[in-house]
This record gives sequence, C-alpha cells and structure tokens, in this order.
Amino acid sequence: MPRSPQHLQPHAILRTVVRAVLVFAFCGWLTTTATAHDGPQAIDVTIPSPVADVAGTLLLPRAHDKVPCVVIVGGTLSHDRNGKLFAKGAPERDALRRLAEALVVAGYASLRYDTVGHGGSKSRTDWTGSYTDEARVVAAAIDFARGRKEISKVVVAGESAGGYLACLASKQGTAADGYIFLGALCGSSEEMYAHAFGSLVRWAESNPDRLAWAEKHCRRDLALGRQYKAMLTAAADGKNEVELIDGDYRFAMGGLARRREELTMPPDEMFAYIRAPTLALQGEHDLNVPPDHAARIAARVAKAAGDNVKKHTKHVAIAGADHSFQSTPVDEDQRYRERYTLESFRRPYSPRLYGEIVLWLSKVAPTPASGHSPAEVAAADKREHEHEHEHEHEAAAGSKQPDDPANGRALDKPEVDSKTDTTPERTVLAPGIEIVDAITSREKTAGVDTLEGRIGPLLLATGSQAHFIDMPGGMYVEEHPHSSESIIYTVRGQWVLCSKGRRHLMKPGTLFRFTAGTPTGYEVPFDENAFILIFKGDRTTKVEGEFIDYLKGMDDRLKKDHAAGTPFLLRELPADHPARKFAREVNPKFGDRGQ
Repeated sequence: MPRSPQHLQPHAILRTVVRAVLVFAFCGWLTTTATAHDGPQAIDVTIPSPVADVAGTLLLPRAHDKVPCVVIVGGTLSHDRNGKLFAKGAPERDALRRLAEALVVAGYASLRYDTVGHGGSKSRTDWTGSYTDEARVVAAAIDFARGRKEISKVVVAGESAGGYLACLASKQGTAADGYIFLGALCGSSEEMYAHAFGSLVRWAESNPDRLAWAEKHCRRDLALGRQYKAMLTAAADGKNEVELIDGDYRFAMGGLARRREELTMPPDEMFAYIRAPTLALQGEHDLNVPPDHAARIAARVAKAAGDNVKKHTKHVAIAGADHSFQSTPVDEDQRYRERYTLESFRRPYSPRLYGEIVLWLSKVAPTPASGHSPAEVAAADKREHEHEHEHEHEAAAGSKQPDDPANGRALDKPEVDSKTDTTPERTVLAPGIEIVDAITSREKTAGVDTLEGRIGPLLLATGSQAHFIDMPGGMYVEEHPHSSESIIYTVRGQWVLCSKGRRHLMKPGTLFRFTAGTPTGYEVPFDENAFILIFKGDRTTKVEGEFIDYLKGMDDRLKKDHAAGTPFLLRELPADHPARKFAREVNPKFGDRGQ
C-alpha cells in the first residue's frame, strides 16, 4: 500500500515542511504587494464563440500594468465557473473558484466560465455537445483573454477533461503561452475506464463486505467497470447509445459520440500539439486517472518542444491528494467509499497545489503585480532548490526503512512456515531474511487457477511484493492496462508479450517492465507452460489472504467474460488473427495439437 503520513521519517517531514514554507512564503511575498491596492476586481463577461454564448468571470488583480491571465477550463466534475457539479446529492464543490482566488492573490488574472448548458452559457444552433465544440469554446476564451487590454500572456489551466480540450483547441490552431494540466488523461479512454471503474470492480470483488457496499452505493459504476469494453466497442461501431447488462442490472449508456472522438483523437497523442511551457499536476491517490499520467504529459511535451519549453516543463505529484486535489484518508477502503459517493468533495483542498502553480507561473509568466523582478524570482527559486538538496542529503544520510515483522523472527535459529491456503512454504533464515525455496512447486505454493493461469503470492515486503503466474500452453490474454508498474522475469518456458499490436518472444532469463496504465497482452503459443515472476515496487496487498480473495473474484469475472465471448485461448481466435500468425512464426508446430 502507499505509505501513509504516519510512516514518514523525521527527515521526510522536515523536507516537506521546508518546501512548504519556501513555497508559501514566496506566495505570501507576492500577496503583500498584489493586494496593496483596492483589492481584486470581478467582471461578469460574455465570451462569443461560433457554437455558444459563454458566460464567465474575469477576475483581475489591481495593477497598473498588464498581467498574465490563466484561462481555467473545467473538467467533467465542473459544470459551472466555480466548479460545481450539478448532480443529485452531490456536495458543494468550488474547485475553480478557489484556484481563481489563489491566482489573484498572487497577482494573476483568471477567466473561468460556465460550461454550455449550465449557468449563463447558452448554445447556438450549431452546438452538438462534442469535444470539438467544447474546444472551440476554449479557443474563444483564449482569444477573449488576449483581446483584453489588461492582459499580457495567456496560460490555460485544464482540469481533468479540460486538459484534453486545451489540446484540441491548440490542434485547431489556438494556442496559449503556457499550460497547466490538473489530473489530465494522457492515455486511451480504455486506460481511464480501467482505472476509474475497473479498479472499483477489483476492490469490490476482493471481499464480500466491499462487494455488498458497492452493489448498494455505486451499482452503476460497478456495472460500468465490468462492461466498459462493450461500451467502447459500441462506440467504435458507430453507435451513440448502448444498453449495458451486468447480471440483473442494466442501463442505457449514452454519450458514445464523445468516446468515438477519444478513439479517433487519442488524448495522449493530442499533447503533441502543446508547444509551450507546461506544468502537469496530479494527486497521489487519483482514482479517476492513473497517477503517473502527469509524468507522461511532461515527457510528451518535452519531447515535442524546444529547449526553452523543456526547461520550464515539469510534473508534480501532490501527496495525499485525490483527482480534485482534495485531501484523502489514509485508509484505502475509505478512499473508495468517499470517491464513489462524492463525499470526497467535503474534504479540504491541498494548499500545495496553489503554491506549485504560482511558483511555476513566476518563472514562465512573471506578473508585474508582484512588484518583484525576474532576478528576484530566480533568486527565490534558487533558495528553494538549495534547501531541497540540503534535505535530500540529510535523507540519504539518515534514512531507515520502517520496521518489518521479519526483523523480529529467527533470532536464535531459522524458522520454517508451512504452506497454507494463502501463503507458500517459507524459511526465515535470520532476522529480516525470508526465503521461498520452490517458487514453481504447486505443492509448496498457494494459488488460484484462473483463465489467465495459476496465480499466487510469494513475498510481501515493507515497500514491495512479488507473485507468480504459471501460464498454460495455448493461453491468450488480450492487451489490458494495469494501475501500477511491474517488473517481470521469465523463469521457465516461452511466451509472447504484446503491446500496441507489437509482439516479442520472451524466453527464460528475459526481464521486462511496464509503466502504470500501459496495455500488455500475454500469449503462450507452445505446449509447455510459461512461468513468470512479477515484482511490484509498492506493497499493494495488506495480507496474502486478501490477494487470494481478489484472485477468486477475478476468476469468477473471467469465466463470465469467457462465457460472453471473450477469448482466452489462441485456438478461439480467427486463423488470421495477428496473435496466431505470430505464433506460427515462433513455433512452426503451432496448431498441430489444437492450440
């Protein structure tokens, strides 16, 4: 599991505090001058666009010179200019207003608006509700801000799907001078649904209490987590609506035209149109978008842009924050329950978010409202990094792993733990040393037989873990993403790794890794099983029994998918399927025995 605050060592706490003090002292330093006049000015405006008349608020600091403006583009959780979600029973939400107020205190203007169909924003005849239309609204907002005499540079801050809209606006030809992406998706829509809803299924099916809770409080989300592939298939087939059936629960899923736009204009590929300094931020506990996507965004922008853009492009993970950058509970169960009932909206927002934004803006778009020169800003930035490096050295010198139960065992002699229904046979050789002698032995390991092979836990460390998969000959598992990264070693047998339709033959001794959210497929075009070890850099399992329960639930789900037509054997694929073609290349005998 991710480390909770109580697991932080003193040096880590000190480093966090020092950084926070520096960032917010800097923000306060800006504030002193920015509010020395009569206070900010809020102006109600109408932004004309080809598809809508958009109502918004231009918030200006009191300043004698032009100031940079941040155009705030809300995501799917923000229906009006303040960030309110108009959904039955949803707690109040004002994420966009809070961001605008933090910006004006630091001397920055902002423009935020009601989405079309909410508040004061009204559609015109040509409005279709597509992403493309919404991107035209973003382009109009950028042009509106540039046309104001009070504004110098224009930076776009895209919240979640608002980041996608910012990319599409740039693709259409309207770019900003800088970009801030807040929990934006940098992958396929399938990755997003697998993370936002597929993870709910995995969590719920890991034990009966969780499943009962999910079926009572978020039945539709649970069904979507099981059936999102059918929805995406319907979208690809040109349908605008599909009925999704999950057992005795069924519902009509609309909006497939937007899913189709995501398929034809993949969100990750749209970042190629961003050619300006970029700050990508994401919450550590984001349950809507995989938490590593901020790093992906920064990497894609840096790759496509010049040296000046690379210099000012970065990503930041906000610890202990969710998709909206609100604080999260330490307990994973509570995080899921609050996320899917929207109770998370009641939690406080992370102040670090605003500090990181203002600090970055001070480098790429300094505001004269601060009263500080670029040289002074650079000096403040230098002091921040000097303090950060000082505490990195302190951490290296004084770091110590949290205590582990294995440290208190085998004090006098080795201890042997017999195999159980949930754990393998293990030897504790000495304090802190655990050994699994026979990882490939069915008799000495615990596991669950599934359509993806026999899977079982091996070792749970303080901050990592390992499990095995014994994949049967003839197996086929289509490409699918995972919410966390892994390193995988092939112990025995041969198999084929597939990603984005590209295939590679894996042999004993082969090692590879995949990043979070990267789709991978597994194929065994041989008679013999293939045995692999999976290493996780985070401990995501509390106890082995929890993992076994999850596997049992997964087995039931895979059997249902198989019964519904999902192939799990190479022989179930068409003869001209790329997997079978590659199988014949690496194994000329493939098919002789009915694989």
